Amino acid sequence: MAMKTTAMGAALVAILVAAMPMAASAADKADKAKGANVWAGVVKLPNLWEGTWQGDTDLYGFPGPIEYTPSAAEYVKTYKPAEDSTFANCKEPGMPMTMRLAAMPLKFYYSPNEKMISIYIEGSSRVRFIHMDGRKHSAQPDPTFLGESIGHWEGATLVIDSIGFVKDTTLQIGQMPSPTGGPGGPGAPDAPNTAPIFAPHGPNLHIIERMKPLDRNTMQVSVTLDDPSIFAKPYTYSDKFYRHTGPRSEPQEWVCSDNRDVLDTTTGKLQYNQKDKAISQ
Repeated sequence: MAMKTTAMGAALVAILVAAMPMAASAADKADKAKGANVWAGVVKLPNLWEGTWQGDTDLYGFPGPIEYTPSAAEYVKTYKPAEDSTFANCKEPGMPMTMRLAAMPLKFYYSPNEKMISIYIEGSSRVRFIHMDGRKHSAQPDPTFLGESIGHWEGATLVIDSIGFVKDTTLQIGQMPSPTGGPGGPGAPDAPNTAPIFAPHGPNLHIIERMKPLDRNTMQVSVTLDDPSIFAKPYTYSDKFYRHTGPRSEPQEWVCSDNRDVLDTTTGKLQYNQKDKAISQ
């Protein structure tokens, strides 16, 4: 009896094993058919995926008029770049500044099965995830430097709605005359007449980006900043990005491993590349 049971079990196993390749093959075919349908839809979308995108606009450009709240207007009036600037080496700037670092290429990827767009940003080697599945914003999103981003298409325009930012992002709220050129932070030698005004954002910062292809290799990005603690009404600026293709167009790894700039509290001046002082602080 035991031998008969064993034989039956072995036969059943043999049948199941024989059926597995057929089942796997059917599942593979179903997955491939589903994938073909999904990717067929991707082809109809604007081609953001080929090559990389890089801006060449004025990094610190922030033309007016800007309508500030009374408290923000007072902050701008008394702004001291060396003391009040939140721009620092090796510190993640966060949104929206991380998308404006003109020397740093962006690479778009699309995962159609997950309905998610990813943007690799060479600056700080960061990746943004844009959810395209129709979800709503979280009631209490976990604050991050890049925020919680939800996107949708309006024709050929990619619209990204972001909230939920940590308090110490690098938020530019204006620009001021600068006879010395860019004292608000490193990297502004070509802006002799202006300097950025940075400020802490409020708890309800809301950013809307509209990415619209103008032609195959040009994209206009309009950004609206809505922060009722700073702006009396939402402020919008616009940048242009250009596509680069070819074997050397891919974004690179970017690592910031040194932070030697220190603020001399006795003079109120920012001192650059002061290794010993930076270490002591």
